[in-house]
Parts: sequence; C-alpha cells; structure tokens
Amino acid sequence: MVAAIIVAMIALVLIFVQAGMIRTAWRMVEYTPPLNAGDAEADPRAESVSFRTGDGLSLNGALFQPEGRKARGLIVFCHELGGSRWSALKYAQALLDAGFAIFSFDFRSHGESDSLDGYEPFHWVTDFEVNDLRSALSYVSSRPDLSELPIGMFGVSRGGGTALAVAGDDDRVKAVVCESAYSCCKMMCVFSQRWHSLFGPDWLMTRLPQTHATFTLAAARRIASIRRGCRFVHIERNLAKLRNRPVLLISGQRDNYVCPEIAENIFDGIDSDQTTLWLVPKARHNQARETATREYDERIVALFDHLDGLKTVAGIGVEVPVATPSGRAG
Repeated sequence: MVAAIIVAMIALVLIFVQAGMIRTAWRMVEYTPPLNAGDAEADPRAESVSFRTGDGLSLNGALFQPEGRKARGLIVFCHELGGSRWSALKYAQALLDAGFAIFSFDFRSHGESDSLDGYEPFHWVTDFEVNDLRSALSYVSSRPDLSELPIGMFGVSRGGGTALAVAGDDDRVKAVVCESAYSCCKMMCVFSQRWHSLFGPDWLMTRLPQTHATFTLAAARRIASIRRGCRFVHIERNLAKLRNRPVLLISGQRDNYVCPEIAENIFDGIDSDQTTLWLVPKARHNQARETATREYDERIVALFDHLDGLKTVAGIGVEVPVATPSGRAG
C-alpha cells in the first residue's frame, strides 16, 4: 500500500513537471521576436492587382515589369513577417534590372490584404501562408501575359520557409532563392536547447532524452495551433523534392535569430549538387544584401539565369563567385 502511494505521488510529480515544461515550450512557440521588417513605400512603377484565396480572402499584389523589353521569367516574391509587397525590390532590384518580372503580394493580415478573423499571424509558417502563396501562383498562371514565363520563387525569413514548402509541391517553380529561411522543427529544437534552463535545472535537462524534447515541442505546437486556428507546416517533408532544381540559400553568419545551423539543416535536407548555401560574413537577420550588395545581386541573378537557360549575369556583367565543392560558399 505504501509503495503504491509513493509510486502515485511520483507519477503526479512527473505529470506536474511535464505540464510545466509544455507550458514553457508553448510560451516559447508563441513568442514572436522583434524582427524589424521595416516600412517600404508604394512604388508607382508597379501594376497593382488583387486576387482571391481559396478561402475567399482578397490579397493585394504588385507586378514589376522590366522596362523596354520582354521579361525573361517571373519571380514570385514572398515577404517576411511584418513586411509587405513593397519590400520586394529591397532584395530583388537586381532581378528587375536583369530583365525578370517581379510579382509580390501581401500575405493575409499584412499590408492592404484582407485579415482572417481570429487569426493572428506569427513567425511560423502555417497552412494559411502556404495557401496564400498557392493562390498567388494560380493568379499569375491565369494571366495570358504571364502564363508562358518560367517561374522562380524568392522568399525572405518566414516567406523563405513558405517558398520552400510550396515549391517542393509545385513543378511550375523552376528555381528558388531564400534568405534567412527556417524550418519549424529545427528552429524550435535550436531555441529549446539555447534556452533549456527555462524548462528546468541543468542536472535534469542534460539527462533527458531527445525524444522527451520532441514530445514536449510537439505538444506545444499543438496547443498553439488550436489557439490560433492554424496548422504548422513542416517544410522538412518537402525539401527532398527540390533536388532537381537550382536553389540558393542565404544566411547571415551573425544572424542571432536564424543561425547558420538552421540554414545548414535545410541545405542537408535538400541534399543536391544544385543547391548552394552562402554564409554571408558579418550579416545579421535579413541583412545580407546590405552587407554584401554586389555579390548578393550577382548570386541571385546567376541562380535565376537557369530559368531561360542563360549562364551570364545579365545586366551586371561580372563574374559570379563559385561555391565550394560541398555547395557551401563563404
């Protein structure tokens, strides 16, 4: 009888401790760091458009066409959390100069697009962002002036993860560039290890198996998804589908939010000699172009040259740095 009582008490303590860890993990999942997307002004050069999502929302878009010539391809741009369609040329001006059309749009609850009642967007990729991007692809594919153009995709931060998730399932997307992209599971794992002292004392946390952390984070994601009415998207499941397409992953070596380890995990998940990981010295989150403007522009244009078979850096006329044999370029 005494032994049974002791076992029951131990079980209650373990349940209490586990519940506390899940609550801490849930708060970590829900916390949105200050990403400072910055404001961007409307550009009168763009054609303003709108299109509908599968669940009936109206999203606003902007189409930039190269001046005085037919577009070589169409780049669909996916902005970061807190950004808007007007941030596209902050990253992709060189592509417009090189003859590519740029289509950018406001995700739901951003810019001038409709908001979904009850949904507060946060920094994780959910099924809502994926559905918005799929609707954008359907829109550009429905336009006679755009439907014949080869499509590339360019995403930044959360927009990068969304781009990878959608491109893996859509053969219309022929090439992808991502800056500061991250996957849900790896990102949470890295942050739970970085902040493990919030979950419990070191002597306990260092002895728990990895399966315990996996279960705790999965439970936290489930709570967050129910509270926000969304579903987390695990891009890891789609990475291998990109092996036969050119992909450029850009990561700042001084990015304290999406650390290079996360970018390397995506690179390894694709596992292709057509994928390049560029770790940009001294660059912080989403600041690779500000840190290395010339090389940034060279690399993104060279990657999208694959869309029409050209191998020169059109409109720039300089040699593109070559990645190391592993695909990692410093």
